Amino acid sequence: MSKTVKHWGYGVLAAFLLGTLTLSGCGSNNDGGGSASPEPGNPSGTSEATAEHSPYELKWLKAQDISLPYDPSKDAVKQAIEAKLNIKIIPEMVDVQQYKTKLNLKMASSDIPDVTKIDFADDFQKYAQQGAFVDLTDLINEKDTPNIMKEVPPDVFEQAKVNGRIYGIPYQGGPGAGYRWDLVLRKDYMEQAGVPVPKTLDEYYNLLKKVKEQHPEVIPLGGYTSQIGQVKFANNSFDNVFGAFGVTPGFFTEKDGKFSNYDIDPRMRDALLFLQKMYKEGLIDKEFSTIKEEQLRAKIFSGKVFSWMGWWSTASDYDTQIETNELIKSGKLAKDGSLPNQAEEPFKYLTLTGSLLGTDGTAVAPMGAPFSQMNAISAKTKDPKRVLSIIEDSLSEENQMLTVWGIEGEDYSLVDGKLKTNTTLVDPKTQQDPDGNFRGTQSYLFAPGLKGWPHYLESLPLRFSEALGVAINNEHQITDASNYLESPTKIAKLTELDTMRDSVFTQIIMGADIKKFDEFVEKWKSQGGNQILSELEASYQKKAGK
Repeated sequence: MSKTVKHWGYGVLAAFLLGTLTLSGCGSNNDGGGSASPEPGNPSGTSEATAEHSPYELKWLKAQDISLPYDPSKDAVKQAIEAKLNIKIIPEMVDVQQYKTKLNLKMASSDIPDVTKIDFADDFQKYAQQGAFVDLTDLINEKDTPNIMKEVPPDVFEQAKVNGRIYGIPYQGGPGAGYRWDLVLRKDYMEQAGVPVPKTLDEYYNLLKKVKEQHPEVIPLGGYTSQIGQVKFANNSFDNVFGAFGVTPGFFTEKDGKFSNYDIDPRMRDALLFLQKMYKEGLIDKEFSTIKEEQLRAKIFSGKVFSWMGWWSTASDYDTQIETNELIKSGKLAKDGSLPNQAEEPFKYLTLTGSLLGTDGTAVAPMGAPFSQMNAISAKTKDPKRVLSIIEDSLSEENQMLTVWGIEGEDYSLVDGKLKTNTTLVDPKTQQDPDGNFRGTQSYLFAPGLKGWPHYLESLPLRFSEALGVAINNEHQITDASNYLESPTKIAKLTELDTMRDSVFTQIIMGADIKKFDEFVEKWKSQGGNQILSELEASYQKKAGK
């Protein structure tokens, strides 16, 4: 369901950096001393070291919303990045909707950008095996690329390997990968029940029963299976219940190279029986199997739902909508029928919390894939080691601040160590600042964002920061073991298997015989599931170079 100011002028900054910047990491052969002396037979003194300190030209395929004005030659942030990293970016503009098509055309013609941001699942593995990218296996290490290693854990690099080799740097962006859901509860109903925020599934279950007793007209747990424009099962609606049993629908698991799926786990059977009990006792919305997301929102706003699983970014608006409805009831709503922006105000009606613990003290929360794209260096680039050193430099915290947030004192300020973005600098119509400059923040960056961009949470309004913080700091996050592995049968059959699961699980929750679960397990295995597991195991071994 559904954030002492310092400013350096560009000329001063460029002069300082060009005179003192030493590219660290594997691309630097210079010991950090002064300018190089002329070499024998080279009277001009143009040595490799001198060439290394001239701006390196990077071909860059830039995805751009072509409906908005933009001129890279007038991008102040791009110019600052070029000076700071001692590079010259040669951008080729492409509509954001056509980026993938354009990139594939360039890959096919061998006109590959120096650094390519490419979807992992669809294309990266194919092109890596064709030799399009530089093999970085022996170049990425704690000594030469400490910033990269800090951003990308070894286990993530393992998942990113193709045939046991590293051909790119995983990229996520923003706050990184992770769980994005919160258990949301009405604070006022909970206070009336005299019960603190639950930490275990048993505490939550008892709280739901008490709320139902005190407010018979209120649905203790709201859920939905349909989302606007797509089919959606209740795994997000009931995440905390499934998670307390140590399972989550749809996720594959791996242990010692052997694969399985939580859908056929015996603990899933127990979780479904518990949900069936909750449904029978009237603790779950009777309409959860048919209700649309917008219909659930209407129930929430009118105060008819006590708790639900909410996507992190929705809680702020939901709290405002609930407050609006309460003011309407009391006749205290302003004449214009609206409230001022509440995003910087503490939550008034809602409390957010993370996973509920099961009887054994454990839980699981299904997080997204650790990365969605790769930054790969073209095998055609003239100096791969230097390009890698540029990426390494860009991932220092100071340089991430520039590439992500822009120029300090202009695009953002640090006030008492907290980041405040300048939301009035750019005219939304012209996309330019008062001096006629464009401000390409987050346009020219290498930052993986696997652990979150610097100061990201601070850049958000209070409510958004709190809601996202609860979600991403969930201690019980797990990933799908099938991420980045190949299985033709998974592509061909998984939708069919998921549809069967959704139907059976919904029937069980609503009272069907639990024997349906046992029948489902056998059908899942025989109708493609076992073949998927076999292919995942083979792909796992292949990626490990075994």
